[in-house]
This record gives sequence, C-alpha cells and structure tokens, in this order.
Amino acid sequence: MPEGKLYRILMLIASPDISSKAEHLLSDDGIPVQYSVKVQGTASSDIMNMLGLGTSEKIMMATVVRQQDASAILRSFRKKLYLGMPNTGVAFTVPVSGGTAALFNFIDKAESSEGGNIMAEEGRDSCMIIAIVNQGSSDDVMKAARPAGATGGTVFHSRRLGDEKAVQRWGITIQEEREVVMILARNSRKKEIMEAINEHCGITTECHGVVFSVPIADIEGIG
Repeated sequence: MPEGKLYRILMLIASPDISSKAEHLLSDDGIPVQYSVKVQGTASSDIMNMLGLGTSEKIMMATVVRQQDASAILRSFRKKLYLGMPNTGVAFTVPVSGGTAALFNFIDKAESSEGGNIMAEEGRDSCMIIAIVNQGSSDDVMKAARPAGATGGTVFHSRRLGDEKAVQRWGITIQEEREVVMILARNSRKKEIMEAINEHCGITTECHGVVFSVPIADIEGIG
C-alpha cells in the first residue's frame, strides 16, 4: 500500500432493492462497485413468509475505499438506506493489509469524497466469522452457531481450487462445491461460536469445514 495511507474493504449485505440504491450512492461519489454476488440468508423460507419478508435472497457487494472516507460512507448508508430497520441490510468495513499499487492509485483517483474521519479504534467490538464447508452443510453450521450466540448468517456457494494430492494427505475427501457461511458477531461471543462450529462442522467431520475470523473496522445495521 502507499506509505501513510490506509484502506478498507467496504461490504454490504442487503436485499436486491437496497443493494441497487447503495450502488447508485457509491456511483454518485465516484466509487466503483467492484464485486456483487447473490447470497442467501440463513432464515428458513417459512420464517421469512411468516414475517412478511418474502425471500431470503440477498446481494453482497464489496469495494475498496479509503479509510478516511469509510465512516462517512457508512453514515450515508445508515441515513439513506435505513440500515438496521427490518428487511434492509448490514454494512461493514474490513481492514486491508496489502494490495497492488495500481488498485490503490485507481481508488485515490476515483473517490471524490473529502469527508469522513479516520476511525479511532480498529476492530471495535465486532468480527466476521467465516466457515467454509461442504455443499449442503450451511444449515449444520448455523445449528451449531446459534446456541453459542450467533443470530444469523449469510451463505454463498463457491468452488474449491487446489492440489488434490495435498488434500488427500489429510486422509479426507473434500467436495469441489463448497458453501461459505459468514456470521457477524460480537467479539465476546467469537470464541464460543467458532469452537461450536469447529466441533460440529470441522475438518474431521462430514462437513469438512474450516473456520476463521477477521476483524470488523466499523459497522452499521445491527444493534
């Protein structure tokens, strides 16, 4: 990264209409949305229908922003997208530890915002727990995580890439098709949630899962 400059990955998980509004807000500020993918909420369809929320389909958007602009962008999301209200979404930032010079130069030129305060406390009191498991195992992850303090999660599908011989050294077979479960949680519950997931869905179970966490720099949309 350029010396003396700090950046954040800005992520939004929200309903498709909220995500579309967020994309326009970012575009107005000259910030490109670099990634957008369809994901699923972990609530069952019966619960979603009972609450009148229709579908659990969500959009996960991700882009890189300057740290000095991150707080202002999140405040704008909270005010204009009503994050925290039912059936809206959650936005958060993750610290960036490195990247290519071309990427950061592009960000510096693209962003027109001059506002925003540098966040005084990195990580605060939240984290994102990520579990990567065999396809069809996301429900097992949430069944393990909820009693430990998780309130919900987001699921998307992925494909494993890597050396098959390296995988076989573990004496296990891991599916190519994988599911990624992302759970936002308080740091005070992180250990219990991760231990529960590892116990029930870890590498030695039928889920063949791996679990890790990353710090959240700032967040809007959850209490």
